[in-house]
Amino acid sequence: MPHVDYVIIRGCQAPEEVQPTLQRHGITAGPELHEKEKVEQVLLDALEEFPEALICVVFQDTSWEFEHGVFLASDIGLDEVQVSWSLKEEELAGFEVPEGEQARVPLSVDADSLLDLFDGATEDASAEEHLLRLPERFFERPKARQVLAQVAAVLQPKQFQVLVDIAGHYFVATLERKKGVTLAPLYPWVEDGEVRKLMRSAVGTPAPGTFEPCPKKERARGGSKRDPQRPFTTGSLKARMDSVQDATVMSRAEYGHRTFVETPEAFEQLEAALRAPENAGPGFAPVRSALYPVLFKCWPEKTRPLLFSGLEAEQDDAVRGQLYACLSKVEDPAAYHALARGMKVEPPGVLERLSQVIWRQQATVELLVREYLVPAWPEERALADRLVKVLRDEYVEIPPAWVSEAPEELLKVLGPVIAKA
Repeated sequence: MPHVDYVIIRGCQAPEEVQPTLQRHGITAGPELHEKEKVEQVLLDALEEFPEALICVVFQDTSWEFEHGVFLASDIGLDEVQVSWSLKEEELAGFEVPEGEQARVPLSVDADSLLDLFDGATEDASAEEHLLRLPERFFERPKARQVLAQVAAVLQPKQFQVLVDIAGHYFVATLERKKGVTLAPLYPWVEDGEVRKLMRSAVGTPAPGTFEPCPKKERARGGSKRDPQRPFTTGSLKARMDSVQDATVMSRAEYGHRTFVETPEAFEQLEAALRAPENAGPGFAPVRSALYPVLFKCWPEKTRPLLFSGLEAEQDDAVRGQLYACLSKVEDPAAYHALARGMKVEPPGVLERLSQVIWRQQATVELLVREYLVPAWPEERALADRLVKVLRDEYVEIPPAWVSEAPEELLKVLGPVIAKA
């Protein structure tokens, strides 16, 4: 079997008339994996349709975080260029990427006490005694600066340097003990100046370097002290997550080795933890995200109202994604409508999770096609393209009756997923 190279698309720049063609084939920035050869073929096909177009696609090699390349499609064909990284925007001043083990930061305190800081920034943070494994990726710059500054406050060595990805841009983070953190951007670089401008337009240009001073010492100590009597609402984020995962919700009956009974007040305790102010806000969103599936699995009927009320109040993208995952297993018209509407109104961070579960209920898919997709074509083309992509990516088969009133152009786009009569 031949080897297949996969890439992640980090940015795409193309004329407006070409973009729908690329989007139909999934050539958009995002976390999805693409076969490299298929991306090349899509660009070559686009050139045949739009021979005067200039298309730039920046991609990341999945085998190494910081290895990137550029596809440049133009009237002279398709070229591939390797991307370098520079500490200076207008000249090639290289930087050697540190080894992964260098991200294990020696601290002067127990590293577990800092894990609460990383919520909303990454799922990769981990602790081992006085060593903290810093994540490579953060999703917003203010949060990243605050987290790294608080780590610097309790740094064991005088200085520590690590490479981080902040909102899609790479920075060299230099942590200085008790002083703070300096973020120096790494600029993507290719020799050809015109290609360089086009590439940076596709992925954006990182902001200039900044310095964030360490916070007051008391802010760097981490979460509250753990109370064994309140395991779900006290202690660090990791401690609360462990408590949820280890919660006893069922116990063996006294007689009968295959008989289980509900642990007294288990539902009430977990529901209280979900509603507790100690677990509110972005800092403890992972706790709420872990509680919903436990509650839904063990008490589906009791938990159903909590799912709907959660959609009304919850702001965190990951928790909302978990709510939709639970609702996708509920046979109820209200759940169908909530899931279908989510595909229209939710931000990208939630849509990624919702797209993975939207196909579970046939009634939901029918509602999505009849009441959202068909009416959206072609006036709301962005919504329609998004729904078509989900149907095709998840191989959801559509009965012809659902699209009997759809325009011919939409039927052609849907082609492979429409069931044969």
